[in-house]
Amino acid sequence: MFKKLYNSGVLYSVPSMSYEFGNDYAYILISENSNNPEIVFDSIKKQITEFKEKGLVKEDFDRIKKMIYGDYIREFNDVAEIARLFLSDFMKGINSFDYLEEINQVDILLTQEVLNDNFKEDKMVLSVVSK
Repeated sequence: MFKKLYNSGVLYSVPSMSYEFGNDYAYILISENSNNPEIVFDSIKKQITEFKEKGLVKEDFDRIKKMIYGDYIREFNDVAEIARLFLSDFMKGINSFDYLEEINQVDILLTQEVLNDNFKEDKMVLSVVSK
């Protein structure tokens, strides 16, 4: 989906995704650069609906899980990132090293459950920052 949007000139780069949480909140942020954010937003909602209806593809899940693991390990290459990570986790009562084991525990069934429970269209919002 993103490749098609990029090739058509709707997206300028690969979207990034992050998850943030605290004691009283949690959110998933998908950010991208586009002159047509509504098209991107609609495409993301359509893709989520398709994943919910058809399920996740095991090969894609395994590849993305390895990518997430590698991205987490790379955070330890930067002193500033290590400080941010440990401070943020400490304030939440989390041991940063526990993530490595937790990532290994995530399977496709849990991921599908999280997708179904958390990606609800009535909870999605589009925010546009423009110059």
